[in-house]
Amino acid sequence: MRSFGYYWKEGFRNIFKHGFMSIAAVIIMIACLLLTGTVTLIAYNINLSIIDLQQSNEIVVFIDDSLTTREARALATEFERIDNIATVDFEDRDEALEIYRQQLGEDADILADFDSSNNPLRNSYIFTLKDPTQAEQTIEEIQQVEGTDRIRADEEVISKLIQVQRVFNIISLAMVVALTLISIFIIANTVKLAMFARREEISIQKMVGATNWFIRWPFVIEGMVLGLLSGGLAFFAEWGLYNEMARVVGDVIPYFQVAAFDSVRMLVLGIYLGAGVLFGIGGSVTSIRKFMNV
Repeated sequence: MRSFGYYWKEGFRNIFKHGFMSIAAVIIMIACLLLTGTVTLIAYNINLSIIDLQQSNEIVVFIDDSLTTREARALATEFERIDNIATVDFEDRDEALEIYRQQLGEDADILADFDSSNNPLRNSYIFTLKDPTQAEQTIEEIQQVEGTDRIRADEEVISKLIQVQRVFNIISLAMVVALTLISIFIIANTVKLAMFARREEISIQKMVGATNWFIRWPFVIEGMVLGLLSGGLAFFAEWGLYNEMARVVGDVIPYFQVAAFDSVRMLVLGIYLGAGVLFGIGGSVTSIRKFMNV
């Protein structure tokens, strides 16, 4: 227990004793975390937008003219049994005619001869899907419902959106992995410089019989504390940066909905603190290994 207290005491002493290198390590870790985190959050928002586009791609089903409006409404029960259908909205043919008139505005006169007795439109259903990747299979299930006449669905658009999402996810993952590896490399070399300045101190400890882990633990604790500090500061910097970026994007691209930072705040905090600790400890353990053989 006394050794544990010594490790913590030495860890904090090292931070203040080598203040310049500690500040440099913190700044570099903050920069690496911000760069990686910002790319991840941008990818997250673009991915959400692609998902929204997929889900807003509706399937319209026109009902056979031989069915009355009441019979057409009754088909809702059959459609609701299809697992992948998220919402089922019935559009009465008379309501559809009225909506069409409103859309035509001043040109609505061309529909003056049509009423409920000779309405050219059909009763229809509008569906949204839970999983757009299953659109083709869902359409096949809809076609099996008796009374279904024609289906309007832009399967090609849905398919292309899914392809874009997959490619984007691969690119985003590759960028995050690359940035993480670069961050670890930079941090490890920064810590290595700090270790080089302490090589005589480590050499003396080895000469008096200190074990490798006795020497290593204070550096591990130092790396963990600096990592936590970096993660916390990077989180608050990301908070401000993200909200400013969201404001700018909202002004430039009004139709692009940016997720509120509050919706991912705790997740980002946990990831930043965890990544900061891993970077700090990983950099310390990796860098000190070279100086254990003195």
